[in-house]
Amino acid sequence: MTDYASQIKEYTSINADFWQAPTGVDVEYDSLKFLYIPDAIETFIMTQLARQVYRYQIDNIATKAQMTDAVMITMGGLLPGVLLHDHLAWALNKNIPPINFGTLGVKYYAGPGQPLDTPRIVHPLSIEVKDKVIGVIDDLIDLGGTAKFVAEYLQQEKGARKIVMIAAFIKSTSIIGVMDVIYFGRVPKDTWIITPREKVETLVKRVPYWRDNGAPIQTCDANLRKIGYPDYLIDIYLRPTYERG
Repeated sequence: MTDYASQIKEYTSINADFWQAPTGVDVEYDSLKFLYIPDAIETFIMTQLARQVYRYQIDNIATKAQMTDAVMITMGGLLPGVLLHDHLAWALNKNIPPINFGTLGVKYYAGPGQPLDTPRIVHPLSIEVKDKVIGVIDDLIDLGGTAKFVAEYLQQEKGARKIVMIAAFIKSTSIIGVMDVIYFGRVPKDTWIITPREKVETLVKRVPYWRDNGAPIQTCDANLRKIGYPDYLIDIYLRPTYERG
């Protein structure tokens, strides 16, 4: 009989230092490195990120520049935003406002390593941001293009007072001198981060790329296992993805 406690047990030995500067793995038939983020690691990272946001709110009690609202960038910011909501939507300190969450749809990548020429809005802003300090949540700040695009849109077109970027990872520190940025870790520019919300998406986009570059299905299987994909996802998606025209 399966023991309930063993099934719900969290990771007990997460190495925070590793995840603040993680390194991905090389695979065959690809120039990118891949970094697979397990669900429990994503939850841990968001907890640490929430602590930094809380510190920012404490530090800005006197400046009156505390965040009152947060905008989740879809799709990348949805999962981080939902996890951060669990920490930040409640007022545990009378000097810190609960944060109201909304969404904005922005598309910047066509696929792994394939940025669009210009970011574009695909879903309208769902909350009022005029004259407010807004946290903008995404899973990754790459070269800063999306961050700058969103900041300019929210400030110049929607009247936001100030923007604070909030992300699990950054690839370039150049954005830090342009606006306030709260982040957990840094990754190299050649690394594709596979978050829990895009495991299948990455698989179904990358397996055909490996196949078209000469990889047999056995190598694709080995690549996925090296990256960290579990058996159940490989069993469901590898063969139909590989055989798809």
